[in-house]
Amino acid sequence: MAFGVDSSGQCVVGEVICDSDVAKIAVLGVPDVPGVAARLFSNLAAVGVGAEMIVQSVMRGQMNDIAFIVKQSLLGEAIGICRVFSSEVGAQGVTFDTEVAKVALKGDLIAGCPEIPSQMFSVLAGCRINIDMIAAASTVIACIVSSGDMEGAVSALSQAFLR
Repeated sequence: MAFGVDSSGQCVVGEVICDSDVAKIAVLGVPDVPGVAARLFSNLAAVGVGAEMIVQSVMRGQMNDIAFIVKQSLLGEAIGICRVFSSEVGAQGVTFDTEVAKVALKGDLIAGCPEIPSQMFSVLAGCRINIDMIAAASTVIACIVSSGDMEGAVSALSQAFLR
């Protein structure tokens, strides 16, 4: 079975990309009320902290976790903002991880090939690489992995998807 190929045999993955200059932040136990995410990301944006791969978990008892990545150089500022926010809204706390990296498949036709996510995740699992976060858009599927696994992930994904 060829990975990253659509029904006509066309390769839909154009490149494998990575970024080791990221850190993951999670605000835990955020009350599930309208506007809470807007408030958090407005506070971050007000000081120039951009967030990527924003993931809100499934609600548990009117609470959610919100996780995202930032550039490592902005981590201290982002953590400070998140801790103040957490206290103000009555969240359970803030956690972070600096030993992460982003790996992604990129291609204009990825959305038209529904097998790509399972193929990507299978390649990473075959290398015993655990996925911490996943985000997808029409042209990119990105995963957060341990920074120590980034090179192996890029190599395995390149071998599997790039022709």
